[in-house]
Amino acid sequence: MPICAKCKNDVKKLYDCDHTDFLDYCKECYTELHYYITEEGKTS
Repeated sequence: MPICAKCKNDVKKLYDCDHTDFLDYCKECYTELHYYITEEGKTS
């Protein structure tokens, strides 16, 4: 199984984008990262 670059857990599916520097993140880490980016944008 693939391994998440952030949490190192074995996962079924990985996600990547420019926000993760194209590293493979699991759904939970990827969602958490995008939530943080979205919330950070709202507070500025």
